[in-house]
Amino acid sequence: MKNSIGRIIPEWAGDKRLKPYTGLSASPEVHHRVGASLRSFSRGTPKLLGSIREGLDAAWVRDGSTISFHHHLRNGDTVANEVLQEAAAMGLRGLKVAASSIFPVHERWVEFIEAGVISQIYTAYAVGPVADAVARGALSSPIIMHTHGGRARLIESGELRIDAAFVAAPTADPQGNLNGVQGPSACGTLGYAETDVRHAATVIAVTDNLVPYPACPISISQDYVDYVIAAPSIGNRAEIVSGTTRPTDEPVGLEIAAQAARVIEGAGL
Repeated sequence: MKNSIGRIIPEWAGDKRLKPYTGLSASPEVHHRVGASLRSFSRGTPKLLGSIREGLDAAWVRDGSTISFHHHLRNGDTVANEVLQEAAAMGLRGLKVAASSIFPVHERWVEFIEAGVISQIYTAYAVGPVADAVARGALSSPIIMHTHGGRARLIESGELRIDAAFVAAPTADPQGNLNGVQGPSACGTLGYAETDVRHAATVIAVTDNLVPYPACPISISQDYVDYVIAAPSIGNRAEIVSGTTRPTDEPVGLEIAAQAARVIEGAGL
């Protein structure tokens, strides 16, 4: 089988038949989400919800649904834990979790896996108790590992359909304009969540810095956000620098960094 540039690629990976990328998927879920958002405006209904449970209900999350999370807060994230805890309390089972990365802070997922709340995981990176549980066979379905770019491809092609995307937003306004550069949990860019918000059936922003409309600057527009939930905290930004993002003390790495800094300075950037 050949890809779009004529390179021969395998047709199978294990027992999974590979499909060449054929472009963006116009999934019915996306049209449903946009329609629901427009109906919300036409009725004058606010997007603000009172709790994570209301968010799960509004997104019609049911047994077997797929929910997604991004990892801008890395080992400081608490939103994913709270959403899955609420899903477990609601009695939901067989959920597919599409998390861009998984860290030790997500240790509580192990009990959700063992209880059948989580049945499958899609991720680019996993470390800590969840990775250990998956390695010993606790997950009922095989974990799907992919690159960060591969995640975008899976979602855009429709191979991975997200029912509800929960976005940990350091700043949000009541209409769903989001950014990651303001507030007590500021983390920087929200790029990892871009594909999720553009293709998920329902998008719920969870923020600990709700500001008057309009939030500025805007990283993710209100056009892609269906609901907003104000929470006491979305995580601990001090834990963003963890794992592979820790500053190196290795001589070769330090020399590479110094040379890169000189190139940037010399280029006038």
